[in-house]
Amino acid sequence: MTKLTTLGLDLGTNSLGWCLIETTGEPGAREEGRIVDIGVRIFSQAEMAGRDPQSKASLAVARREARGMRRRRDRYLKRRARLLDLLTESGLMPAEAEARARLLKETSDGKGGDLDTSVYALRARALDHALTPHELGRVLFQLNQRRGFKSNRKTDSNDAEQGKIAAAVTRLEERMLEDQARSFGEWLDMRRRAGLSVRARMTADGKGYDFYPSRAVLEREFDRICDRQRLFHADLLTEGLVAELREVIFHQRPLRPVLPGKCSYNPAESRLPKAHPLFQAFRLMKEVNELEIVGEDQKHQKLTPEQRDVLVLLLRTGLNKQGNAPFSKLRGKLKLGKEVRFNKESDNRKGLDGDVVHFRLSRPECFGNDWSALPLARQAEITERLRTASDRDELIVWLRTDCGLAAENARAVADTAMPEGFGRLGETALSSLLEEMTRGVDENGFVITEAEAAIRVYGRTNSQGDPNREALDRLPKYQQILERHIPPGTGGKADPKAPEWDEVMGRITNPTVHIALNQLRRVVNGVIAKHGRPNRIAIELGRELKLNEQKRQEVNKRIGANTRAAKERSAKLTETHKQPDTGYNRLRLKLWEELNPQPVNRVCIYCGKPISGNMLFNGEADVDHILPYSKTLDDGEGNKLLCCQACNREKRNRAPAEVPQWRGRYDEILARATTLPKNKQWRFAEDAMTRHGEEEGFLARQVTDMQYMSRLALTYLAALYPAEEAGIDGVFRQHSRVRALPGRMTEMLRRNWGLNDLLYDHNHAEVVKSKNRLDHRHHAIDAAVIACTSRALIQKLATASARAESEGVERVAREVRPPWPTFRDELREKVRATVVSHKPDHGTVSRTGYANGRGQTAGKLHNDTAYGYTGEKDAKGNDLVVRRVPLSHFKKPADLMAIRGNVHGHSELRDRLWEATRGTEGKAFEAAVQRFIESDEKFAGIRHVRVVEPLRTIPIRDANGRAYKGYKGDSNHRYDVWQLPGGKWKAEVVSTFDAHQPGWCSPVRAEHPTAKKVFSLQQGDCVALEGEDGRRLCRVVKFAESGKLTLCDHHEAGTLKSRDADKQDPFKYIYRSASSLRRDRARQVRIDEIGQVFDPGAWWEKTPD
Repeated sequence: MTKLTTLGLDLGTNSLGWCLIETTGEPGAREEGRIVDIGVRIFSQAEMAGRDPQSKASLAVARREARGMRRRRDRYLKRRARLLDLLTESGLMPAEAEARARLLKETSDGKGGDLDTSVYALRARALDHALTPHELGRVLFQLNQRRGFKSNRKTDSNDAEQGKIAAAVTRLEERMLEDQARSFGEWLDMRRRAGLSVRARMTADGKGYDFYPSRAVLEREFDRICDRQRLFHADLLTEGLVAELREVIFHQRPLRPVLPGKCSYNPAESRLPKAHPLFQAFRLMKEVNELEIVGEDQKHQKLTPEQRDVLVLLLRTGLNKQGNAPFSKLRGKLKLGKEVRFNKESDNRKGLDGDVVHFRLSRPECFGNDWSALPLARQAEITERLRTASDRDELIVWLRTDCGLAAENARAVADTAMPEGFGRLGETALSSLLEEMTRGVDENGFVITEAEAAIRVYGRTNSQGDPNREALDRLPKYQQILERHIPPGTGGKADPKAPEWDEVMGRITNPTVHIALNQLRRVVNGVIAKHGRPNRIAIELGRELKLNEQKRQEVNKRIGANTRAAKERSAKLTETHKQPDTGYNRLRLKLWEELNPQPVNRVCIYCGKPISGNMLFNGEADVDHILPYSKTLDDGEGNKLLCCQACNREKRNRAPAEVPQWRGRYDEILARATTLPKNKQWRFAEDAMTRHGEEEGFLARQVTDMQYMSRLALTYLAALYPAEEAGIDGVFRQHSRVRALPGRMTEMLRRNWGLNDLLYDHNHAEVVKSKNRLDHRHHAIDAAVIACTSRALIQKLATASARAESEGVERVAREVRPPWPTFRDELREKVRATVVSHKPDHGTVSRTGYANGRGQTAGKLHNDTAYGYTGEKDAKGNDLVVRRVPLSHFKKPADLMAIRGNVHGHSELRDRLWEATRGTEGKAFEAAVQRFIESDEKFAGIRHVRVVEPLRTIPIRDANGRAYKGYKGDSNHRYDVWQLPGGKWKAEVVSTFDAHQPGWCSPVRAEHPTAKKVFSLQQGDCVALEGEDGRRLCRVVKFAESGKLTLCDHHEAGTLKSRDADKQDPFKYIYRSASSLRRDRARQVRIDEIGQVFDPGAWWEKTPD
């Protein structure tokens, strides 16, 4: 018999378990089989790869924000240099640096500067009197330094900080009018002479700004000053120079546009934005055509074209402020009774989203009824302007001149928010599918869905992929297969191995999915290189991979609510019902509560007899699968119900609608079922089994019901196989060699095949029923089960469950034996010999790249806070440094002692704060500090103070080598081990900052020029230690400046710091120094993606000194 290989994959958010099996026939058919190879790849020690362990935000966010600040700073410096050159060339600034320095000092805007000669006084005087050319240049130079806030309507609409600025801009305009100030500079001069602050600062309570200048205010001042000064310097201030100065000072770079992906049906076309009227019409038609009316008998009926047209009109013109229409309103429009519901209606979904673009722009204050009369092309042009325009004022001008709107209407349209993002189809596909969904009907005259329309137009649905696909020998970069699923890059050509590949080709924006797909490629290609391409692939995907951040938050919120409810039920079980607090008892209690909100009205849905609290645990009530488990394999809570024991026995292995004895009173059963959650009500319909799907339908849904990540992984892996293959009859048919499996089946088979104790820790684990998640190799066990979960095995599971419906799922699973007799023993030996592969995360330290402008860092070089030097040190030799902190920084009276004093150590502020907070602690202390800020006679309004602290810092030096500020080093980059001339080993920890310095030289090498580097380790690297039991493979957890290296065994998982501190946990860190590493003959080893170990051995012993 032909031998077939199956690769099982367990893909999670930070791990990939894999197992390759070989069988003579289908896995699970009790034929001969063996485990060819097995392994685990860990690509992040965090729960989710590419995300912060605490916030779960993408690690790219902090990098992007820091990069943005660097770029803004660089652009400012370039703009300042360009302006200075222009001012110098035109005679508006001295050419000599010394003369410029004198000018800055004479016109200083600092506290000690002359009020009459300060730059603010010059700005005020420039509105009426002549300035010298250099004074005018000084004024223009300051306008460039603080040129005002320019709002971007695309990015600022939902930004709370920008809202605070906008309010402060309005306040400034009002105050300037009140004070009769003709320019912002004149108003600042008034404030400075009155002893008030001239800087735009956040208020002490953090709720906003006192004032904030807009770019328009500064532009008006620039124009006023230039217009007035041209009367005195006509030859100098030419029209061309003024225009050039204005461009240099106020130039704003346009935002880089977001490029759309490619159409799913026509890859040559780009996807349309969601704000496009055609997309909105398509989405609305799709939503309404998918609606079904669900009657009291739970029967589903699709809409007629007439009903559809009524709802489409409502969803374009009759929306609420949230842009949707409640299902109750839809029922009323179709004249349906309150007992009728829609298939999309649920506890979490109360209505349908409408055509928000048409609804918003058709409002009387916008276009009104004229919007509907505009051609589609004109509507598209307007929405594109609204979507992309960044300047509100320019947009208003266009709307007035080009669209003929009144000023009020133009402002309302400009402030109308458009849906963000892009759809998945281009213009041609949207037009074709919309037309087919509009005019097409099925054989019964009802409307058709998008999927039905796609089959009629394109012969396939969007998810079915390219029917002409040819098989590949290896997986390429995912961009080459999933091009239409990802945002495009900059375009052009790039080598897949080049660093700029992702930038050119585009990448999936979800960092976890991006990393997971890349690691999937590396592992699968490694397996293919070693064992050849498998005949088929089976994959299970973790839930978190399918969710975006918003959905993940919703799931976490739901989990939190469920957890609180479970705790309440635990208390009820022990206190009220006097029953053990077990998961099964909590389930019974939950199902009882679901029968009706009022305990007195809780009755058996099937017969109507009351079910009291006492019946829960005395054997009179059973937990029933509403739809038989043997036919659906659905063991979720949504398919469970508490009922009378007699009804459960009478129902047997049938759906409620299939019980002949109940047909005469089935209307009563349906009426009682309306009190159940909506995800259970439909299971009482006569066609419930058809809707859920028979066994074959269930198997098909394993592939089609997966969400985002599942579709991507399946499409990606399918590239290894042709879309169509010839059968034994020679006819080519679509055949999938890649299948996705539900996780619940994996867990059930794993437990009942006795695999949970393969890694069972008898010293620590509590129960054998759960798998040992403290060992990374449990992913390999899951992968082995996945590889063995074939159609034949699922068929056995269904057959066995038909005989044991009333005895529960556990009995069912126990009847399904392992795929071959020696499977468990073989898996145990393979798993225990598995070496876990850890993805290194070293970053790039490229000193040569810096010179070419392409340098990259391996991590954050230092802490963000800059410290000033006092020139003093503490007893331990640490620098005494100063920094500014907000007064809210102080949490207890002792903190006040850090406030810096004068040369004699005295500080009046510290003394007054000490008196104001005397005798307070905790919240009372913080409240006293706040009262001090608000009401102290001398220091009211103060926000920040300077504090002194001892610290080891990284000095930053000026061109003369003087250290003018310092930073706290945030991390260590690597752990170097040197062999000195005498044979002794010495450890050296290199900070991340030092590792990136082009001129840095190792102090050990400087002291011992002939020393040899034994190895260089970073976090996540692996080392081999020799002991009494042979080679021990360990992973580097961390290292300290003292030279202490912290290790753990390669397979250890979980929160290692907590486990090490837990006295009940046998796990403990492995600590080594340079000398003990030499004793253990330690060496760095490389473990590839599929767990192959490349060990050089103790190479230094073979090399002469």
